[in-house]
Amino acid sequence: MVNAPTRYAEALLTGMLGTFGLDAEYVRAEKNSLFYRDDTGAEVQVLDLLGGWGSLMLGHNHPQIVAHAKELLDNGTPVHSQHSAHPVADQVGAVLNGILARELPGAEPYSVIFANSGAEAVEAAVKHCEFDRALRIKALVEEIEWHASAALAAVAGGTAQLPDDTSLLPGDVPVPTNAEEFGALLGAVAAHNMARAGTGPVFFALERAFHGKLVGSTQFTYNPLFRAAFASLGPAVRFVPPNDAEAFEKAASEQRVTVLDVQVVDGRVTLVERDFPVVAGLIVEPIQGEGGIYGLTADYAARLREICDEFACPIVVDEIQTGMGRTGKFFASAHIGLVGDYFLLGKSLGGGIGKTSAMLVRQSRYRPEFELVHSSTFAKDGFTTSLALRTLELLEAEDGAAYDRAAERGERILGMLRELAEEYSDVVADVRGRGLLIGLEFADQSHSSSPLIRERALAGLLVFQLGSYLHLAHRIRTGPTASVPNMLRIEPSIHISDEEIEQLRTGLVQVCEILRNQDALPLVHPLTGTGELPREIRDFRPGAAAEAAPAERKAALVSPVLTPDTLRELEPSLADLDDDRLIAYVRRSELLKDLPAFAPVRFDSPQGTSVDLSVYPLLVTGQQLREYQVTGNTFLIGADLDRRVRAAKADGCETVGLGFGLGAVCGHGSALRVPGVQLTTGGALAVGSALVAAHTVGVEKYGEVYGLTVAVVGAGGRIGSALAAMISAEVPRVILVGSGREGSADRLRATELRIYQEAWEQIAAGGDLLGIPKLLAAEPLVAGWLAEGRSGDEPSGEAIAAHLAEAYDENPFVTVTDDLSAVQNAQAVFTAHSSPVPVLGEKYLAEGAIICDLSFFGSGAESAVASSRSDVHYVRGGVLSVVNQGILPRGVSASLGAGELLAGVAEVVTLALSGSSGSTGDGPITGEQVHAIVELAAQHGFETIST
Repeated sequence: MVNAPTRYAEALLTGMLGTFGLDAEYVRAEKNSLFYRDDTGAEVQVLDLLGGWGSLMLGHNHPQIVAHAKELLDNGTPVHSQHSAHPVADQVGAVLNGILARELPGAEPYSVIFANSGAEAVEAAVKHCEFDRALRIKALVEEIEWHASAALAAVAGGTAQLPDDTSLLPGDVPVPTNAEEFGALLGAVAAHNMARAGTGPVFFALERAFHGKLVGSTQFTYNPLFRAAFASLGPAVRFVPPNDAEAFEKAASEQRVTVLDVQVVDGRVTLVERDFPVVAGLIVEPIQGEGGIYGLTADYAARLREICDEFACPIVVDEIQTGMGRTGKFFASAHIGLVGDYFLLGKSLGGGIGKTSAMLVRQSRYRPEFELVHSSTFAKDGFTTSLALRTLELLEAEDGAAYDRAAERGERILGMLRELAEEYSDVVADVRGRGLLIGLEFADQSHSSSPLIRERALAGLLVFQLGSYLHLAHRIRTGPTASVPNMLRIEPSIHISDEEIEQLRTGLVQVCEILRNQDALPLVHPLTGTGELPREIRDFRPGAAAEAAPAERKAALVSPVLTPDTLRELEPSLADLDDDRLIAYVRRSELLKDLPAFAPVRFDSPQGTSVDLSVYPLLVTGQQLREYQVTGNTFLIGADLDRRVRAAKADGCETVGLGFGLGAVCGHGSALRVPGVQLTTGGALAVGSALVAAHTVGVEKYGEVYGLTVAVVGAGGRIGSALAAMISAEVPRVILVGSGREGSADRLRATELRIYQEAWEQIAAGGDLLGIPKLLAAEPLVAGWLAEGRSGDEPSGEAIAAHLAEAYDENPFVTVTDDLSAVQNAQAVFTAHSSPVPVLGEKYLAEGAIICDLSFFGSGAESAVASSRSDVHYVRGGVLSVVNQGILPRGVSASLGAGELLAGVAEVVTLALSGSSGSTGDGPITGEQVHAIVELAAQHGFETIST
């Protein structure tokens, strides 16, 4: 099963990578290069600047590491020999201690505990810190108990005087006058201490920190995206700002807890306070890699050491990413003179092949018993420790030439990036780093004039989009940092060449040009399925525009990008892509459908109110919407709609419309639960305006409409059902046409029964009747009901349907079918289907027929039939006129002229102008709703167009 990894192994992440074209399957690696095969099977070389997230200090598959690994395996070296001597592990520890002594003079020896990954090394350090704290508490308690026992014996033996000051004791404890009362005082001391003995540990970490994603280590990772959901599972961690020693000192002081001790001093019993160990440890990174490549200062490190010594707080120095020479010294701590109680190593410790890490603990703090309560099956195995030793030997060779090269190569890259930042100061916000741990931070693009760039920035995915371009257009592999979404991380091996640095410079210059000129095409073009590079970068920066005062109210329309033209209008830089390429890009963006809202369009009402309408596009085509419906996977679009509606609400929109088929994939709004927002799918005004338009044309053509046969294509849908029910009150015969898909027959049957039920309600109400209600009133069954005084709201549709089926071989009033040829029997046809393509051909229409096209509320799905049949009168259903209207995007104004608006959009604006509340999208569209919205729209200047 070749596809199994894609399907089952981190499918969401793989899908996200696929969105950006980053889901390459690499088949070979060496130094700073990865290789994948293209469609022809040829190898494609990619410059890898991710470096295994910092694990490839020596590059991919270093030949000496590989040769050593082969030798170990060929010689049958034991991998698993737990509970035996591990001299190689001791040798690793010896080398590491030698390096510590060299880089941090005066540092005492450190014991080593091995683990499998950096996060596990963090977990081991946290466990050891708490283990040490527990043993210190135990020693303190035992010492206090011994002091109390000695004091009691001294008082009883007359060698010590009773205490004359009990002010440290809580509550009313009298000064003891004899040994018995002194015993009671000791009881109060014990109770006081017992109340504090359960105080849990508090750890400290720095803001922006990243220390892993396991249950314990994630508590020390500052970004709430990784931590918040698991906060209840781990130790209490307080975050303090980096390089602010006073803030840490104040925070640590706030955690101070004391207990009481009873001591004999100069022949008198005395009460003293003792600090109870609460602060279990502080964990820091010398340079915060995932936090944005921020370094600690030497002054801060020195003061930190002083404060932690005062509080007996161990310092855990996380060198998992910064260590192994990446910054120009083996320990990045050596640059600032930070001597930790713990040092953590990982990533490159395995030479790019072995998965290993290490926790080093200062021996004066080390608890040997820890080895009995902490273990790992794979840690300290013979294979990985041997690889670690060989890696250390390579790094230390030639007096640490690898460290010098890391510093030199890093400075060369940093120099190039600083030149870039100076040339593109409007695009590059900062360049930070030391050695081969480098970050390039781009300026905020959340207000970019390019909708695509802006949305990627708002979603925190800008670096993914830029990385996609670098990978596909320049064969450079980069990555983000975990907490700075605008930062490009650069972590190559020491083998990076001048040519590769120039390759990076070339790619980054293009990235800067793209961002400076707001040209999204180069970012999109490689994702459209073509191997060609796009045209030269062009300038799409807008000119300055005057800002209008905001309207009284704001409304939104969530709309799919139905056509490639809509996408071109949204993102003008994509105009050079043909339809196939644009659709290919839309389909690739399955997991990233959001795009920024269009600029708002102002609508002014004759009533004196105004509304700013913003269109919130979804990167999805009409064909994709249809696929969601056909496959039953409408839940896939539901989450996107919910997110868009919430975004509109956050922008101040109280009325939100769901346009162009979106209602059909979310229960017409019923599946969305966004409090404080009025949702509408625009169906009521679409139905009302279509009926008005068809009636006007029918009268013009036939003099009256009451004798016509009317067909409704899509009669099982929400709009089609309402149209059929309302038109049946005027015409003698209705043909209900469905799609023939699963469930269609049931939906058509429901529409038929609705026609009968509403007809009976009109009959029972009395008054003048037309159409099907007038004919049904003459049926014996219905006439009998009238004579009996049957209630109009009593369920009657089923009974009428049964009566007609028994009385007639063919129903003379309502025809239910999925055969389009039945439309030939109708003089007027409403199309209310949701298909993005036409379903009616010229052969299906009667001579001189009127076709009122409501497909997607007047977007013209059936307009082609008008050009092929000159006798057919084509009416755009659901189109209204409006004055004082701005220009809407073509996607929501297709085929419309100046001063025209689709009913679905007009309903959103009408409701917003009226300040009405509640949801109009859920449930069937009723005649009362239709009449009310038509009247309300007219009050605000919207009138039906009947052409």
